[in-house]
Amino acid sequence: MVLLDRHRLFLFQNYLLYAIAFFIPLIPRIVPVFIILLGGLSVFAIFKRYSRVQMGEISALMILFFVLHLTGLIYSDNLDRGWFDIEVKLSLLAFPLAFVGFRYVRETNYKRVILMFIYGTTIASIYCLLSSSYNYFILNLPYYHFITTRFSVIVHPSYFALYLNLSILALSRISIRFSKQKGESQLVKFLIIILLSITLVLAGSKTGFIMWVFVAMYMTVHFTRTMSNKLIPILTFVSILSLIGVIFQNAPLLRSRIIHVLRVAQSDSLNPDAKESTAVRALIYTSAFEVVTHQDWYGNGTGDFQDVLDAEYNKKKYVQAADKHLNAHNLFLQTWIALGIPGFAMLLGIFILMFISAFKSGEVLYQGFTLFFLIISLTESTFYVQAGVVFFSFFAVLFERRARTIS
Repeated sequence: MVLLDRHRLFLFQNYLLYAIAFFIPLIPRIVPVFIILLGGLSVFAIFKRYSRVQMGEISALMILFFVLHLTGLIYSDNLDRGWFDIEVKLSLLAFPLAFVGFRYVRETNYKRVILMFIYGTTIASIYCLLSSSYNYFILNLPYYHFITTRFSVIVHPSYFALYLNLSILALSRISIRFSKQKGESQLVKFLIIILLSITLVLAGSKTGFIMWVFVAMYMTVHFTRTMSNKLIPILTFVSILSLIGVIFQNAPLLRSRIIHVLRVAQSDSLNPDAKESTAVRALIYTSAFEVVTHQDWYGNGTGDFQDVLDAEYNKKKYVQAADKHLNAHNLFLQTWIALGIPGFAMLLGIFILMFISAFKSGEVLYQGFTLFFLIISLTESTFYVQAGVVFFSFFAVLFERRARTIS
């Protein structure tokens, strides 16, 4: 009896995909273990000729992007930071290689992967709510333990909001049964969407909330077109917005975050001593633009991007940004600073290929994922933290492989 025949190998590969999807939003630290196991099974599948080498254009470009960062070490002075950055970006290499011996993504297995991700975000949401409830009701801590970073205790609020938005979109697009009775299943799905939406608001990510508005509007239009009773989705949308309005009304800190955005947008000058996140981002962007317009075409190197930014902050006397060594908070600007025009062009190429692949496949979830990640990459340096690069690498390769399967 063969310990790992073709069928068992395929089952184990899928179980590992389920585990990765489930733990990304819940316990991200153990995900690398599953990536290594998936890669090992892929190599075994190729060695045993159960599968031939499979790699799409997006996966290949991700690997080249990783190699470009390795090349950037050659002209970096700060090699400690450079090698740390390489370690963070290993997912760009690991996932394309881990999928290389994976034959295809069937409809049933694909839905299960998405369902496990939804389960992971749902349990993470419940955990955050319970943690905040304990702090507020048992320890008598202030209300703001229910919002922003004190609420989102597993990952940064912006990335948690990204996970939540993808889960909400998935619930609206994929036919998932939570019960044998269709009515009960729809009710469970509706309650999960409500839970995830409330969690997203409490996370306090401004970018995440903007994405949620687009998702909510899309869902309203979609269900209005497909449901016989047109009033239900419209009234649901109005009810959720009203509930969110009540939350904002009773949480001054959340309300002030929106007000600060409007003030910064209307202001003609920048305060070098600003501490609020939107105002600080404005300072960061001016510094980043200053750097890229005066640097060499090949950038400053994989390890020197932060040193160059810190020097610009100090030059402009941007105290908060300099003291906290803040990155560019924009993936495209950060990549341009580190790897110059080649890095910027390759990153742009990854997103262009993803949009082409997503729209060719007709997969709304793939399209939504690409759009969401592009939006958050305009306000966060998403490939410079594990919460962003692991999530991106996994789903980018998964959706690409799924698109190739159904084409």
